[in-house]
Amino acid sequence: MITKEWKVSKVLEQYPDAVDIFVAASPHFSKLKNPVLRKVLALRVTVQQAAAIGGIAVEDLLRGLNAAIGEMYDVVKTVPISDDEEQVKEAERVGAAIVETVAPRGEVRLDVRPIIASGSDPLKVILKTVRDLKNGEVLHLINSFEPIPLYSVLGEKGFEHFTRKLNGAWHVYFYRKQPAESSLQQADDSRQSESNQSAIRIPHSAIVPERVVEIDVRGLAPPEPMMKILEKLAEVDEKTLLLVHHHREPMMLYEKLEQRGYAGATEKIREDYYKVVIRKKQR
Repeated sequence: MITKEWKVSKVLEQYPDAVDIFVAASPHFSKLKNPVLRKVLALRVTVQQAAAIGGIAVEDLLRGLNAAIGEMYDVVKTVPISDDEEQVKEAERVGAAIVETVAPRGEVRLDVRPIIASGSDPLKVILKTVRDLKNGEVLHLINSFEPIPLYSVLGEKGFEHFTRKLNGAWHVYFYRKQPAESSLQQADDSRQSESNQSAIRIPHSAIVPERVVEIDVRGLAPPEPMMKILEKLAEVDEKTLLLVHHHREPMMLYEKLEQRGYAGATEKIREDYYKVVIRKKQR
């Protein structure tokens, strides 16, 4: 029986006619009809990953493949999540914020669609581009399908990712989980000193606010914590404190606060829990 862990290349090697099942399941798999592209696309992709790439339920794909070879496959179907208008808008907004919040030096754009269309494997080009990234840069990868196997490859190299689909193309932003040198560290020494002091020397007990606004960003993947905090600043005036519950010290946040006229102090409660107090600077 074919299982979700099988590589697509293994399926097609043992059952060449299964290519018709793939194509019938999703038009995306028409590329497998091309022997050159089949070699490029099928080697590292599992059946489960292929289903995700094609936007179909893996159970439906497995049921069709196994039926074609005379095997039975019967499990509860998982309905794939479809993109609605609000999800697309949110993806676009978050994707645009990636560069602002985690890529102070901007993005390096790499469109691998021409490489794949030529019958070549883009992996070497992608890995070279990743190696050449400077601190503070993000890789903006553009592809004709979601490169799901690449997530784990670059994840092992210390990269997070954010993915969005726009106008039929997949845009994936890869950025380092913990940059070796953040934009805050690269800033001017005097501004760096001032920013750090404002982040460290604001005693919580010395601030007597009329109102406290709280937000919990623990468990959110970057850049969502940064975005949620910056959005919440609209509710913070001179008489209000913003208390943020965070899973780590947000080093890159301080400079953003400084630019907007705010200051923050961080208190470490334990390894995975930090309290960040943010106030608006007095005019």
